[in-house]
Amino acid sequence: MAGPATVLREIHRLRKDARTLQDEIERVPRMLKAQQAKIVRQEEALREAHEVLKRAKLTTHEKESELKATQQLTAKHEKQLSEATSKKEYDALKVEIAADKKKSQVIEDKILESMVAAEDKSAQIPTAEKAVAQAKADYADHEKTSQVRLTELREQLAKVHTAIKEVESSLPPDVLPAYERLLAARGEDAMAAVQNRTCMACYTEITAQAFNDLMLSQFVLCKSCGRVLYLPE
Repeated sequence: MAGPATVLREIHRLRKDARTLQDEIERVPRMLKAQQAKIVRQEEALREAHEVLKRAKLTTHEKESELKATQQLTAKHEKQLSEATSKKEYDALKVEIAADKKKSQVIEDKILESMVAAEDKSAQIPTAEKAVAQAKADYADHEKTSQVRLTELREQLAKVHTAIKEVESSLPPDVLPAYERLLAARGEDAMAAVQNRTCMACYTEITAQAFNDLMLSQFVLCKSCGRVLYLPE
């Protein structure tokens, strides 16, 4: 029958495998959440593109109305200019007309800017829509494969847990209390291998007697970190 240290070596291997499998299981929903976040980002980008386009079109419409009003005012001032009866009135209208035309030019520039912005954003929307569709397709594929992967991982983990129980049942009754106490406190970190007479958890050299006990596969604790020690195969 294998001694405690030999059994603990196998338990440590199995428990590390179990931890790895559990980490993979916990990683699956995090990956799905990341895929969902990607969809949200792409949808937000699409909504923003539509909003920018809407604002650009609204700005264009408002500026076109403003330009029309300014041009009508210019026409009114030009008519008044032709009917002016004094130099003072004539000069004042000339100033008004110049200001009207300058204002019209500024408005026309704004209209051009908003039209360019609308065209640019319109061109971006199909790409944004494709990005949303692709993100949703990626999520659907990932969700499908994730369910299969989760089933496989859970089955593997169940087998490892069964193996752990079988191996733990071979531990001598006199070492079980100490083993269970350490396991409850540290999990798989309750055990550590020894290489070159050194605990590989805290890197403290063990005594010659402790090493001899390990050679005989006895139950040995590290005097420094308190872990259960074993020799690698």
